[in-house]
Amino acid sequence: MAEKTIRRVAVGFGGDERSLDALALGIALARSAGARLDLILVIRQDSAFKQEYPPVGSVVGIIAEQAQQWIAEAEAVIPPEIRHHSHIRPAGSIAEGLVSAVQELDSDVLVTGSGIGFGRIMTHPAVTALLHSSPVPVALAPAGYRANTQITDVMAAVSAAHPDHQVTRSGESWAGQLGAALTFVTFEDKESGPARHDAGKGPDADAGTASAEPIKHILATGRTLRHAVGTVDWPQGGILLIGSSPLARRRHIFLGMTAARVLSHLPIPMVLLPRDPDTSAPAAR
Repeated sequence: MAEKTIRRVAVGFGGDERSLDALALGIALARSAGARLDLILVIRQDSAFKQEYPPVGSVVGIIAEQAQQWIAEAEAVIPPEIRHHSHIRPAGSIAEGLVSAVQELDSDVLVTGSGIGFGRIMTHPAVTALLHSSPVPVALAPAGYRANTQITDVMAAVSAAHPDHQVTRSGESWAGQLGAALTFVTFEDKESGPARHDAGKGPDADAGTASAEPIKHILATGRTLRHAVGTVDWPQGGILLIGSSPLARRRHIFLGMTAARVLSHLPIPMVLLPRDPDTSAPAAR
């Protein structure tokens, strides 16, 4: 399957710290790809059959006013050279509203804050729902992600055990579009052996991307996967691409066990890729 060009970057925004993390990553991706940035703020729309107790009256106007304020604050942060547009959408849930918006806008990647810093666990239900349902890649910004103005390195989690090449192809495509260096990373922990990712063995180290930059290949080993992740010198301007579990529907994402374990210890953004319908190799579980 041909890789999509990164033309539109969607950012799920809600006015909190996690949203500011997502906005910073969205700006970096949009700037590096020369893409348009779409801010999406979802307003929870309760069912008309749900009875509130105690009765509080309508708060729709108050919520809409707050949403407009959050959007204005976000737009003030976006550099003037980045084309952008804002969207406020009502929906039954945050995840539902974001998925609907990216489908309507034909977004190429959805950016959200993970609420995860180094060694922290993801707990937000909206993020969890997105990681099991999005039809486009989901880029997760770690807690406190602010400083980077562009993406300098694309890291791709690949497996040495299977011939499938989804993440290999995606890594080459993303690195070329973002003007970034490409590095393939294979994780191996002593307890469970080589980690299984939805990707294939990376190209030879002396191969090159479209920009003729040399490709590095790192074998990250440790007693546990956490230790293996900690052995990598993650670049400050880097992102890590990783494939979905085989449980994912075609062209949808599903966070597998290995990806979740890597995510909880990763200091740079992770991009979870939808399952390639042409792939046949096992993915991270």
